[in-house]
Formats: sequence, structure tokens, C-alpha cells
Amino acid sequence: MYQLKTISIPIVFILFIAVPVFSQTGGSYEITQSVISNGGGTSGGGTFSLTGTIAQPLAGTNSTAGQYGVRGGFWQSSFAPTAASVAVSGRVLQPGGKGVFKAEVTLIHANGSTRRATTNFYGYFRFDDVETGQTCIINVRHKRFQFGNETQVVFVAEEITDIVFNALP
Repeated sequence: MYQLKTISIPIVFILFIAVPVFSQTGGSYEITQSVISNGGGTSGGGTFSLTGTIAQPLAGTNSTAGQYGVRGGFWQSSFAPTAASVAVSGRVLQPGGKGVFKAEVTLIHANGSTRRATTNFYGYFRFDDVETGQTCIINVRHKRFQFGNETQVVFVAEEITDIVFNALP
């Protein structure tokens, strides 16, 4: 005698919606990609080719020939760099890991201006109000210690708290 088994199969419906996409044409060219940013892709047709960018207009390129022109980027020319201020800090250490007292730490800004700080009893130093968006050089000196990494170059994008200078044995 045969036994009948019941099998349950789930049914899934998928709905597709077609949305028409239009491109501009004219003359001897056709724009086939029309987005805010084409991710750095290339569009071409006829006798020219355009390479886009995902960056601001300053990073994009100007493409011109005949009676057309295209500028890559986000089409926003009024972006201005902000000059937020943050703290840059760290520690100067002896070979055994203790802090170096009264080490002179120098911070040289991108414009050449110089600031100095002296480490506290535990070897900590701090520079307040450092403008973001610049590369700074930080140097350390002490009358009793030599350092293997006495100069460090840092890009200040946000607050920095982990700069460490290690004295040689």
C-alpha cells in the first residue's frame, strides 16, 4: 500500500516596476549616463569621451571641444574649507616607560609658525587650538635623552592624543 505525503512549498511573488529613464541627445553625441555622480566612470560617443569623478569640482576635469563643455564633480563651487581647532597631544617616554619631565616639544605648522610645550612630570604634552586640515611637524628635545623618533609628521584632521616619543637606552 502506498502512503501519500504532503509537501508544503512556499510561494513568493516578486513585483517588478519599470521606470522609464531618459537621456539627452543632440548633434553628434549622446549622453547615456545621467546621474549626480557616475562614480568616476566614462561616457563617450561620436568623437569624444568624458571621464567623470566622484570628487568636488576642483578634483574634476574640464572637458571642452566645439560647442559643449562638461565639468566633473558635484557641481558645487562654493565649498570652503573649514578651520576647526583641535588639540594635539601625546607623551615622551624613557626607555623603561616612565615619563620624561621637562622635555621640549615643538610643533611647526604648515605656514611655518612654531609653538613650544614642555612635558609635565609624567611626560605628557598638549597643544590646544591647532587648526585642522594641515600637516604639522612635531619635534622633541631633552638635555639627557636622545630619541630614535625625535621628529614626527602628522596630518591634523581631528584631535590627536596618541603621539609618543621614545627615548633611546
